[in-house]
Amino acid sequence: MASKRRRKLQLKASRSTDQKMQARRDNFNENLWRFGPPVITLLVLLVVIFFVFIYEPGNPRPEEWTLEEADTGVIYSSKDYYDGDQLTLVEFFQSQCGHCQNQAPVLKDINANYSSQINMFSIGGYKLGSNTDSKSNVASFKFQYHNSQWPHLYDPTGDLMSDYSFSSYPSMVLVKNNEIVYQHQGRLTYDQLSAEIDKHL
Repeated sequence: MASKRRRKLQLKASRSTDQKMQARRDNFNENLWRFGPPVITLLVLLVVIFFVFIYEPGNPRPEEWTLEEADTGVIYSSKDYYDGDQLTLVEFFQSQCGHCQNQAPVLKDINANYSSQINMFSIGGYKLGSNTDSKSNVASFKFQYHNSQWPHLYDPTGDLMSDYSFSSYPSMVLVKNNEIVYQHQGRLTYDQLSAEIDKHL
């Protein structure tokens, strides 16, 4: 008799526990549906506000290089120029590229007017069609089109230009404090290039 009563009490206690657990689950689900969507919406809104109004991504870092000047054999390293506060202009060119040849007068004028304020390099050694520039091609271009006014470096790997994500000639990049502050593919007029330089001096 006592055993039967004990089993009834245990069954009753078990049912009571199940009911309490179910009530808690129901309450949790109700709160989840009530507060979940507004909380998710708020979080999404905060993320959007952060990326639109607060987050400021830094400028990309330039690829480093150590290259030889085509005509003199002098070795130049980007570390000596990119890390400083002075602006550095780098042109990537191909000696048989007509656009590069036509860009030459603008770069000569830029060098004449900004040589005391910026560092300036032209880098060659790249392919156009079936022709790849040699060191002597780069040196000849320097004298023929740029009148030997700034270092013309030879890239023996032919990879540096693509490391800067350039695929056409001429391409130019401005670097300051080891950050790319401007980059462009194609010809630029004097006014266009000087305006970009003036922005970052």
